[in-house]
Formats: sequence, structure tokens, C-alpha cells
Amino acid sequence: MEQQTTFLEWLEQPRQIVLTYIFFMVLCWVITKVFRRKQGIKVRDPRKGHTWHHSDFLVKPTYCSICETSCVRGAYCDACWICVHDECEEKANSQIACKVTSFPRGRIMFHHWVRGNLPLCSLCDICGNECGNEPRLSDYQCMWCHRTVHEKFCYCRQQHECDFGRMQELIIPPFSLTLKTVGWRGQRKVVVKEVSDPGFKKWSPLLVFSNPKSGGNEGTNLLKAFRGLLNPAQVIDLSEINPEVALEFCNLLPEIRFRVLICGGDGTIGWVLNAIETLKLLKPPYTAILPLGTGNDLARVLHWGKKYFGDVHEIEDVLCDIEEADLVELDRWKVNIQTEGLFHVKSSRKEFKMNSYLSVGCDAQVVLNFHKHRESQPSLFTNRIINKLMYFMYGSKDVLAQECKNLHERLELELDGRKVKLPRLEGILILNIESWCGGCEIWKSMPEDAVPNVSFSDGLLEVVGLYSSLHIAKVRVNLTPPIIIGQAKNVKITIKGTKQARNVPMQIDGEPWEQKPCSISISHHNKALMLQRKHIES
Repeated sequence: MEQQTTFLEWLEQPRQIVLTYIFFMVLCWVITKVFRRKQGIKVRDPRKGHTWHHSDFLVKPTYCSICETSCVRGAYCDACWICVHDECEEKANSQIACKVTSFPRGRIMFHHWVRGNLPLCSLCDICGNECGNEPRLSDYQCMWCHRTVHEKFCYCRQQHECDFGRMQELIIPPFSLTLKTVGWRGQRKVVVKEVSDPGFKKWSPLLVFSNPKSGGNEGTNLLKAFRGLLNPAQVIDLSEINPEVALEFCNLLPEIRFRVLICGGDGTIGWVLNAIETLKLLKPPYTAILPLGTGNDLARVLHWGKKYFGDVHEIEDVLCDIEEADLVELDRWKVNIQTEGLFHVKSSRKEFKMNSYLSVGCDAQVVLNFHKHRESQPSLFTNRIINKLMYFMYGSKDVLAQECKNLHERLELELDGRKVKLPRLEGILILNIESWCGGCEIWKSMPEDAVPNVSFSDGLLEVVGLYSSLHIAKVRVNLTPPIIIGQAKNVKITIKGTKQARNVPMQIDGEPWEQKPCSISISHHNKALMLQRKHIES
């Protein structure tokens, strides 16, 4: 009679140990994914009061909301914008209510008045005269509708009920938001349970996505500013919440068309657009851009400007422009890269999405050198002027080094299945939009009759060539045109390796890397619904 193997004896065998470990790892991963998805959209716990941010130096004249004396350094709440000395924090938490995220439906929405520290040049909503201009803690501002009133006679004459003012079309009111607490003891958090229609005319709420890593510290400052202007629950920090999770707002209210504002560079824009596509929403949101960082070519084409200057009034203007913006369709392209392994055997296949442009050669080499330096010393790259100087330095270096010399001998180009003979060049650029290389209008240096008929929604790509990094500099200052190779719906580039150099610099929408010999196929993927600003920035 065979002796039965016990469970412990079975586990002692090496193969069973490995299989058991793999099983438990997969099980933990599945449980984690399911648990996180069920938890929903995380928001701040409204019971914890103010969220303080400490500052060693406050830019504008500020007065403490508790002791009412001048405040040079201290703490401020990014939801209700009150400011206090460090020693006054405890009193503020107990005496001053913070801006609420949610409260039961059916209650009347009253103004949330905050005294003093009004924006410059504020006008009283009752009498129309300037208010908040006295050198003390004076007058009031509502943190929902942002109306300002004098603290004496005008404050008594104003209506108590708040209608959210100019933000009504974009804001998610507290009475439309229902929260719940999830998680185990010690790891509990507050998430969104339900969103209801408040019944506002033309209501199309806005979700703000901001990347704190973009534009130095500007992404963080924007999070604080938007939490004061809107409901804090609709302002998403991309370092804490993935866009796929935050976009569940759209599934909670599928009959309403949401709008999305992406605060970041071209990489952040691509990240959020990919998330919108992945979720396959019944009504995909319309997307606007608040540009941060250095490049921002897509934002320029859609008239959202070249950069954000850090002014709260500018943010309010952007919100108003979103309400009036035009709907346009942006072509998005699928880039398949089939890498060639040893003995010319195809090895790996990667797929990317392209919104703006793709380049191979000297242009990508400059971006790659900049990217490597920024990763090794990120503290040096917190200013746009410094970033542009570094681009100039690496471009000048490549003029002498010519790292992509004779690139045309290593490339094969096909446009709609037709092979194209390449002239002597060091770079190839495939464009979906007219702006490139941080604001260079690539067709501006050409005569009007020679400019091809281009559009970011025509289903066509423009393919141009670059002689060298010096040629890039000349194109940027409109001294010479690029080499026009053609237009196509499908583009294929084959990169061949040599004994001297196997890798070639390449970038998609400003994200560079060194590419091994491969075959690159670019074809139309879909169209994204974007908002184009009516006012063209100069």
C-alpha cells in the first residue's frame, strides 16, 4: 500500500515551492487589482478639516485669519485659501470651517465666506467699488462663486444662497456628490459613491488633471489654485490617482458630457488621452490643455498658448475660455515597432500612440541628450529659460559631432507602400500638427503656394527631412525651409544596423530613446475630441 504524501512533504519539493510561490503572487495581484477598482475615486476626507501647506515666504501682502496680523510666513489651505501663522493652525481648525466636498442633497447652498486676503483689484458685487484694498484683514470672498463684498453694509445686503457664479457650468456642487468610506481599519479612505445632475442649464462638469512633475513646481501650484476655484473632488493629482480611475466620474453620470483639462506637457496629454480611449466611455469627454513644461506643441496648435505664467486670474480666464471653446477632432496615430533580433530574426513588438510628431535622427538626438542630463540632475531643469539654453547647447554640440551623419544610408522610407529615395540627411520628421520643436511653425519659412494642405484632422501625415542640427536652427528662425518628402496615410521606416552604430535616436511626442534596428509602421488609429480656444495667443 502506497504511503500518502502529506501537504508539508509536498511543499518541501523545489518545484512545488516555486509553483506555490507563483500561485500566491498571482492571487495577491488579482485581489489587489479587484480591490482597488472597487474602491473608486479617492477624495479628501471632509471630516479632517483644512489641508495646510506651509510656506517660508508669502508673495503678496497677507494677514492671518485668526490673529489678523501681517503674515510673512505661515500656512494656507488650498481649498478655502485662508492663511494663518504656524502657531494659529490649531485655532483655525476649530474656529473656521473648510470648503466642503459633499453634503446631503436637498439642503440650500449658502455662500462660503472667507474674510480678507482678497485678489488684487477685487470689485464689490453689491456696490461695484473696489474692496479688499485696506492694509488689514477686511471684506469677504465666497469660495464657491468667488464674489467679493464689503464687510459692512454690502455684506448685509447680499443674498445668502449661492449659485456658483461664472463656474456654474463647470463645477460639481457638493449636493451632487455622495461619498462613502471604504477599506480596512487603518487604511480607510473616502471615495466617490454617486454623482447626480444638479439641474444647471448647460451643465458640463470639468475634471482637472495636473501633473506635479511638469513645469517645475507649477503643476503643484495649479492643483492648489483649482481646488479653490472648483470642488476639490474634481481636481486630480496624477501622482496619486491614475487617470483611468479618475475618469470613472464619466461612468457615474453617463448621460452627461464631461470636459477634461490637462495641465502638463505633451507626455501627460498622451497619458490621459490613452486612458480615455481605454475606458471606452459612452460619451468621451472633450479635452482642453493648460500647457506646462517646455515644448507644448499640441497646446500651441489648439490655441491654448505656449505656457502658463502662474497667475490665478489667468486660470479663471482659462475656465471661461473652456466654456466657449470650439470642438475639433485630433488624429491619433498607431506606431508599431518590430525590433530585429540576432541573425535578422524578428524579436519584440511594441505599440505606441502618437498625437503630434515622430522623429528619427538629429532632432531626436538633441532631445535624448537633454533627457539623459535631466534624469541625472533634475534640480537643474526647473526653469524654461534654462531648459531652452540646454537644448541650444546640445544642438550646437551636435552641429560639430554630427552623431547622425549619413542617416539616409541606414533608413528605408515607404509612403503608402511606395518606396522613397532619400537625399543626404541626418533626420526624418513625421508630423501630425504644424508646430514642432517647442513652437517652431515648420511651414512658416516657405512661400504660401509651396505649403502643403495640412490639418491635424485630415487623416494624413506630413513627412519632412532635416540636413543637420544646424538646419534645425535655421528652420526655427525661418531662414530656410525643411525638405518636403511627401504626405501619406501610412508610413513605414526601416532602420538598418551597421558595424559602427546599431542604435538610432528616436522620439515620439518628446519622449526619446535609442532604437535598435527595426521596422516602424505608422497608421491612423482614431480621433480624439479636443477643445480649441477661440482666442489665439500671441
